[in-house]
Amino acid sequence: MRFFTYLSLGILLGFFNPVFAQDDDESKSSGSYYVQAATTALSTSGRTPFWLQTNQYGTIPIKPQAGLFTIGAKYHVPLSSHTHHWSVDGAFEGLLQTQNPNVKGIITEGYLRLNFKNWELYGGRKREYVGLSDTLTGTGSLNWSGNSLPIPQIHLGTKKFVPVPLVGKWLKFKAYFAHGWFENYNSFTKDAYLHQKGFYLKFGKENWLINLYGGLSHFVQWGGYAPSLKGDPGILSKDGKFNGSWFAYWNGVVLAKSMQVKYGYQGYPFDDFISIDVNRIGNHLGTVDAALEVKHCDFNLFFYRQSMFDDGSLYYLINIDDGLNGVRYINHIQQASDVHLERVGFEYLSTISQGGNDFIIDDPLKRGGDNYFNHSQYQDGWTYFDRSIGTPFVQPDSDLKKDIQTHVRGMPNNRVQVFNLTFLGKYKKRTTWEIRGSYSRNFGTYNNMREEPYVNGPFKQFSGLIRIGVKMPWLRGSEFSGALAYDKGQMYDDTFGAYLSIRKTGLIGRTR
Repeated sequence: MRFFTYLSLGILLGFFNPVFAQDDDESKSSGSYYVQAATTALSTSGRTPFWLQTNQYGTIPIKPQAGLFTIGAKYHVPLSSHTHHWSVDGAFEGLLQTQNPNVKGIITEGYLRLNFKNWELYGGRKREYVGLSDTLTGTGSLNWSGNSLPIPQIHLGTKKFVPVPLVGKWLKFKAYFAHGWFENYNSFTKDAYLHQKGFYLKFGKENWLINLYGGLSHFVQWGGYAPSLKGDPGILSKDGKFNGSWFAYWNGVVLAKSMQVKYGYQGYPFDDFISIDVNRIGNHLGTVDAALEVKHCDFNLFFYRQSMFDDGSLYYLINIDDGLNGVRYINHIQQASDVHLERVGFEYLSTISQGGNDFIIDDPLKRGGDNYFNHSQYQDGWTYFDRSIGTPFVQPDSDLKKDIQTHVRGMPNNRVQVFNLTFLGKYKKRTTWEIRGSYSRNFGTYNNMREEPYVNGPFKQFSGLIRIGVKMPWLRGSEFSGALAYDKGQMYDDTFGAYLSIRKTGLIGRTR
C-alpha cells in the first residue's frame, strides 16, 4: 500500500540503524566503480559449498555457476558547499549469472539516499547488517545476516552512533525505522510487507578502555494474502487475506500489542478478525543484544550476545538458553614475520530450547514452541527469494540434502547448535587470507523431531573455507581472489569446491 510507504517516512525517529561502512569524503562530489568476473563451477557436486555462497547477500547461487559477472558504481554529491551537512548519494550493482539454470540478471543493490549530518533517508535495495556481532569473522546476525538479497525498503535512521542530546559523548545511540516489501515470486503469501525498527545505546567515550553496548531489533512480516487460503472463514486468514488495516499496523505491528491481553478483542475491526491474531498480528521476531568492547593499544576485544525472541518466550526467560554468543580479537601489533594475524573470531549459536515444545498462551512457563523462522500464515518462513534472511544455519528445505528434505515450505531444521572459528590476516602487504571452520548439530524442529528423517538425528555437519586475495601490481586497482571450501556431513552433499574472481575498481571522477 502506498499509505504505508508514506507513513514510514513520517514516523518519529527513535530506532536503531544497522552497521554501515564509512562513507567517502562528503565535502566533494566523488564516485567509484568496479567490474568483476568470477566462477564457482569448480565443484565436485551439483552444489556450491556452504561458505562460498553463504552471507553473500544472495549474489552466489547454490548451484555452481560457470560465470558470474558483476558491475557496480556509487556516487556522492554534496548539496551544500559550506556546511557539508546535506548530501545525496546512490549506488547500483547488477549481476549476471550464467547457469541459474539459464542466464539470469539480478539487481543486487540499487538505492538513492539523502544524508543530513549523521542521519539518512533512503529508498531501494541496500546491503545492511543488523545486530551486535562481528561482520568479518562471524556467522551473521541471528535475524538479519546478509545471507539473502537486500529487501527493498524505505529507511529512516542514523548512519552511526550519535551522541544523546544534552548528555555528552559518553552516551550515544543508533536508531532506525523502515517499511519494506517481500517478493511475490513462487511465494505462499503475496504482497506481504516488512516492518523493522530498533534502538541501540553505546556507553563510553572513544578513548575509554571499555565501552558497553545494548539494544534490540524488531522485525515483522505482515499484510498480504495467501491464494491457497481462499475460503478460510477467519482461522488463519479472512478469505485468504491477512490483516492490513491501520489498526493492525499501528497496534499489532509497530507496537506489537497482543490482541487478547491488551484488548480482549475490543477495538479490533470485526471485518478483519482472524483467530490467530489474538497472539500477535503478523510474524514477529527479533533479538535483544548486549556487548562489551575492550580497547587496548595492542589489541581490541569484543564480546557479544544476541538473545532471540519470537513468541513471548524471552519475556518470561524460558528460552534464555538460545542465542548467539561470540568474541572477536583484533591484533594491533605487527609481527616481525611476513605472515600477520589480524583478527580471530569464535562464535557459539544455539536455538535448541525455543521455550520448550508446549505453547499455552495463558501459562507464562509454557509460552514455548517458538518454531523460529516459521509461521502458519507466512509459510515460506523468514526467507527472501528462498534464502534465509537470518542465520544461514537455519535454511529452507530446498537447501538440504535430498534424502533429508521434508518437501514442505519453511524451515524444517531450526533447532541447531553451531561452533564457528575464523582467522583473518595478511601476507606481506598485498595478500589477505582467511581460514574458517564451522561445526553444527542439527535437531530438526519440535514438530518433526519424532518423524523421519530427524528421528535419527542430530545430524552433524562440518563446513570449512580457505581464502586468499591478492592485489595485482600490474593492473592498478585490481584484485585476484581465490577460495577453497569443503562440506562434509549429513545436512549437505559432501562437496569440495573453489571460487575464483578478478575484480577491477576505479574512480568515476571528483570535482573541486
